[in-house]
Amino acid sequence: MHLTSVVMAPVIATLAGTGFTSAMPGPWSVPQEHFEVLSMRQSTPLNPDAVSDVQCLDPEAHIVFHDENAAQLSICNGLSGNDPARKCPGTAPVTIGKRGSALFVLTALSPHSTLVSANINISKLRWDECVRAARAKCPTGSMSGVCVGGATWGGDVAFSLQSTLYVEEL
Repeated sequence: MHLTSVVMAPVIATLAGTGFTSAMPGPWSVPQEHFEVLSMRQSTPLNPDAVSDVQCLDPEAHIVFHDENAAQLSICNGLSGNDPARKCPGTAPVTIGKRGSALFVLTALSPHSTLVSANINISKLRWDECVRAARAKCPTGSMSGVCVGGATWGGDVAFSLQSTLYVEEL
């Protein structure tokens, strides 16, 4: 028997009894909004017409999936909840949704036929359709696009998704 075996045998026996494994991941906190978005996506078909002008900005930008989902529902001071018709109140032309590594910035676009300023009143369902359709074109990293509809006066909503790892604090 080698000296190493004699010394290591009690250590291994002790660690085996404690349930210790070096491969165990640390505890992760996953926001409830992440599961809400996953559930909504499971029950809603992909609508490619919900978005236009999609641009994949940086496919290498690191955005954690559950951060993106939570940020998606944090626009307009929060769209989480069971009602898919819940919407932004239509009182602001700009809103952000930020969680962890993900930052959404939304801006209402006024229709060309009017001189009035539009505000964001996008519904939770329309917003999810827009993000899903954009993600179908840009599966990873940062992106931008225009959600069809979702603003007062018949306007659209421009959006960008960026990694907060590259963005200065707002």
